[in-house]
Amino acid sequence: MKPVVFDSSFLISVAEHPTGWHESITELVGGFEPVALDCVLEELNSISEEAGKRGRFARLAITMAEKFRRVGCGGADVDSEILSYAVANSAMVATIDGEMLRALNRQGVGCVTLHGGRVALA
Repeated sequence: MKPVVFDSSFLISVAEHPTGWHESITELVGGFEPVALDCVLEELNSISEEAGKRGRFARLAITMAEKFRRVGCGGADVDSEILSYAVANSAMVATIDGEMLRALNRQGVGCVTLHGGRVALA
């Protein structure tokens, strides 16, 4: 199974706008293993403390990620940790962050994103 690392932007977005993201990713890449890095979960925990919608959606994202395989981080910034994990493990990354998508594409990392409310390969 192909590992797919999820960043906070993707998780918050699917919490805010529910989609059949799991089924859609399966259709696009075949069987996959969802992965949550500890630093992404820490980022979501920090956001979840905010009042309002963003905090609420971060809490929902954390709940979704509870079923993912968890992997530790090495101490770099979150985006660098995601990129490093993806390269080292031939993983794909699920993100809607444009800057992150460009960095991943430059490194030849496959990406899953949302386009028009639907899951798409980037």
